[in-house]
Amino acid sequence: MPRALPSTSTVAPSAMTAILMRACMTKLGGGKGVECSTGQARRHAPVLDILSPFSTFSGQTMANDANAQTTTVIGWHHDPDAAFAQARASGKPLFLYWGAGWCPPCNRLKAAVLAEPAFAALAPSFVPLHIDGDAAGAQRAADRLHLRSYPSLVLYRPDGAEITRLPCELAGPRFLEMLQLALTAPFTAAQSLRDALSGQRALSADEWRLLAFYSWDTDEGQLLAGRDLAATLAGLRDACTEPEPALRLAWHALHAATSANGHEGLAMLLRTLADAQAVLAHVDLVTNYAVDMVRALTAPQSEQRMALTSAWSDALQRLESSEALDPADQLAALRVRVRMARLGSPVAGLNALLRERVASVLAGAQEPALRHHVINTAAGAFSDAGLLDDADAVLRAALPGSHAPFYFMHNLAAVAKKRGDISAMLDWYQQALEQASGPATRLQWGATFLLALIDATPADAERIGRLAAALLSEVDGMTDANYRRNGTQLARMLNKLSALNGSGEQVEKLKQALLIRVNE
Repeated sequence: MPRALPSTSTVAPSAMTAILMRACMTKLGGGKGVECSTGQARRHAPVLDILSPFSTFSGQTMANDANAQTTTVIGWHHDPDAAFAQARASGKPLFLYWGAGWCPPCNRLKAAVLAEPAFAALAPSFVPLHIDGDAAGAQRAADRLHLRSYPSLVLYRPDGAEITRLPCELAGPRFLEMLQLALTAPFTAAQSLRDALSGQRALSADEWRLLAFYSWDTDEGQLLAGRDLAATLAGLRDACTEPEPALRLAWHALHAATSANGHEGLAMLLRTLADAQAVLAHVDLVTNYAVDMVRALTAPQSEQRMALTSAWSDALQRLESSEALDPADQLAALRVRVRMARLGSPVAGLNALLRERVASVLAGAQEPALRHHVINTAAGAFSDAGLLDDADAVLRAALPGSHAPFYFMHNLAAVAKKRGDISAMLDWYQQALEQASGPATRLQWGATFLLALIDATPADAERIGRLAAALLSEVDGMTDANYRRNGTQLARMLNKLSALNGSGEQVEKLKQALLIRVNE
């Protein structure tokens, strides 16, 4: 295992409350991409014994030289056995970070939270564990800990019970505020949820805040435990007695509802978007839910669509210049405003503004993790605006200096596909696979290339066969091929190959290997 890095913090833990109070007054919100999730499998499981999940990995490091550099601020455990054992022995909670080196939201988290001295100031109060998705045995560990989407952030009691799951979208000060609340919480999120829905006791203001800021999209069935998400959120919204958490729960509930009351939902959104303080307090929802909400609650070209996109665009424009947000999050707000413009509120000069803002933010984003996140946001914004040449140029320029160029090659494939250049799309997917590192990442990249190749050129049996042979070698060399994210990739490939007519020998071999692994 790589040497644990010592803490460089000079901030005493006793000063933490004052630091957070000042910071949270001036910097709230965040942004997250969607590329790192492979979907949510919501199922309930009992609380784990803190040692038993990893008995098959005893003594085995889970660090990965290519991707496991989490931060230089604190020393992280990379072995779950050792970390959970230390938590039990020390009586400290355990803070788990699950991620990957190529994942833009993970890189944002590293730059905005995990590398900050304020995070190091909290570190003595918990045992930090980082599991990289490409580390040996990582997907098997993720299966036992119910982790899937990158990044996932979970806080455990010393006995292994989950306290809560925290969202990665928050800006550093707000995230640390929620982490500090969770570290001292007398109840777990599961206990608070149970009591809130049953009404058997009144929740404290801090309990409501932790429920409102729970990471519902990385829950993996742990808090919901079989409950319906929309109904649960609606129940919490109705029971909540604290204004700010109630508003956040109302947004969550509206987004989760399959058949929302359009009129009431629209009115609530318009009220919130007109409130600058509320927009800033819940900037992650304002940016992440924008497109889904507009499409769900309004019809194209309708009066309601124009009103909602206009209000949303105005709120986003305020965020773009807010000193409470860092330049990367301001750019993320501008990207969403670009999407609002395409949905119904065109803005004169928006493309020129986008080019100017991207150049400015890129010039200031030199730290590698932050730059990775900013490049992803910039390329996405250009693509959303239809500026494909600009997106292509930003991505190509990023390749030589990137710690994960294969991620940007995937984005270049998407740009080529948008242009209708299928040959270039497939070439970029192939280059991405050739340069990808880490077994879980290589499997995901390979599956994506295989599906794209079959969809685009189903008659190219020779190229499909070569790729199938390469993927068979990858799968055969994995010890956790049928677990979590890896299992998702096996299922994707098997489903696609099963429908392929006239497949050759290598494809049949891969198909049989996938069948065996999926059924293990």
